[in-house]
Amino acid sequence: MIALGIFAKPPSPGSVKTRLIPDIGASKAAGVYRYCLEYTLEVARQSGLDYRLYISEISDDALLQDEEYALQRGNDLGARMFNAMKGLLVTGTDGAIIIGSDCLDITAGHLHQAAQALADHELVLLPTLDGGYALIGCTRINPELFRNVRWSTDQVLKQTVANARDLDYRVRLLDPVRDIDTLQDLEKYPELLALIASS
Repeated sequence: MIALGIFAKPPSPGSVKTRLIPDIGASKAAGVYRYCLEYTLEVARQSGLDYRLYISEISDDALLQDEEYALQRGNDLGARMFNAMKGLLVTGTDGAIIIGSDCLDITAGHLHQAAQALADHELVLLPTLDGGYALIGCTRINPELFRNVRWSTDQVLKQTVANARDLDYRVRLLDPVRDIDTLQDLEKYPELLALIASS
């Protein structure tokens, strides 16, 4: 069994997609994030994997009310992913996967591909075009995997893979996808342009 975790924030104006705010404003940026989160939850349902939402803070947002969720724990993204992965691996006897919630290129097929890769690899990553990754899966977890990773830079994937090699992980990289951080990213998705035009 593979367990799936989704990392998310409540879709509140001013706290999500902050790099988009100077271009489209806080309210529209939050609308983009909400759309992406709804999409991600639907992909998780389509995959058939048991999933849990890990949110950054308690929220009464209606979108989150029907979801089983836990709070992210840790001082930085690496610590939060380590703690979540450790919990997921208790139920994910064949491995665990964590995805973010701002990638419209990710599909249920990617989740199945990652799950299959964990049959003969200890770590699988779905790279993003900006040097990060949209998915991480593993069969064992070590806090050193996230040591000295410069989060939110174009070095995230490279540094994570280097750490994995040092820990003797067998690593599988899937084909890269695009996540959504900037106006240039947004312009690749007509549905998002239509969303912000109508809001």
